[in-house]
Amino acid sequence: MAGHKGQPYYDIFLRYEMWLETVEKARILDGEGFELLLDLEQTGSLTASARNLGMSYRKAWGLLHDVELHLGFNLTEKRRGGASGGRTLLSEKGRQLVRAYNSLRHETDIAMKSIAKVFFNRINEINSL
Repeated sequence: MAGHKGQPYYDIFLRYEMWLETVEKARILDGEGFELLLDLEQTGSLTASARNLGMSYRKAWGLLHDVELHLGFNLTEKRRGGASGGRTLLSEKGRQLVRAYNSLRHETDIAMKSIAKVFFNRINEINSL
């Protein structure tokens, strides 16, 4: 937010997005992928997580598969089910990746608030010229 209510630009926000990509600029893991991992941690079901996020099972499976190929480790552990069905759980490395992302996101949010404040102060200075 650019300032307090009543100040110019108080209703304008600076938004940003983060993702992992290859040197060729191919996205490996973005916000949607991390949302899938977070939901999967809660549900234990790739089918349910895909449904919760409005994506097909095939897209969710492909996303996980691509990330695992690029990062070189399994994000999930599959458990075959009996009468109650199977489960897809985050592996320990998958849980560590989610924790690392949450920490990165938190630290980036703090830094971006400070950076945005300086940016919007400059815009307000420009406006007052």
